[in-house]
Amino acid sequence: MLNNLSVLAVIGDDAAAFLQGQTTCDVNEINENKTGCGAFCNPKGRVISTFILLKSENGFLLVLPKSLLPTIQECLQRHKLRAKVEMTETDLPTFDLPENMPWLCPETSEQFIPQWLNLDTLGGIGFTKGCYTGQEIVARTHYLGEVKRRLFAAHCKTKLEIAPNCSIFDENGATVGNVLVAQNGLVQCVLHVEAQNSALRLNLPTQDILTLVSIL
Repeated sequence: MLNNLSVLAVIGDDAAAFLQGQTTCDVNEINENKTGCGAFCNPKGRVISTFILLKSENGFLLVLPKSLLPTIQECLQRHKLRAKVEMTETDLPTFDLPENMPWLCPETSEQFIPQWLNLDTLGGIGFTKGCYTGQEIVARTHYLGEVKRRLFAAHCKTKLEIAPNCSIFDENGATVGNVLVAQNGLVQCVLHVEAQNSALRLNLPTQDILTLVSIL
């Protein structure tokens, strides 16, 4: 996984305030001894990319999927305005990669709200931090609605490639979820919670069975 990650350094006097207004996590809780995770959302509350956030000497380091770095860099540049921040790609630091971290790619970007990726249980959403892009939808889901989809771990014995965003069907042929990432038979998938006890199959020519292991 580390080979698929890149790092965007966000430094400058306004780095913390700038990121606080763009990300789901509470940037002010991140320090030299505490890392965190979070997401950048579009105005509809759909996650463009997840990330891991580390404190650096002059700002912060965003560890995120290499395939989405140009998109995030362009998005942040667009919102920079007069903020005193600089953004440059840098080397990947040595750190412990969190377990069960949901990583997106261009095929799955802007498909899920943060809670569907379990970012609330991972501490990646600050519900009292104030406004950020997509915050209204994320907060409404938290305070008024039940989270109807969650991130699950699963197994599949197929020998075919499982592409990101591959549909998941229940026994009635209804689409009840999508694959986030799959490798060597291990699958992360976003699934309707009510379908977790259903007989699940992947949208592949072989209609392979998907066996859920746990919620992540």
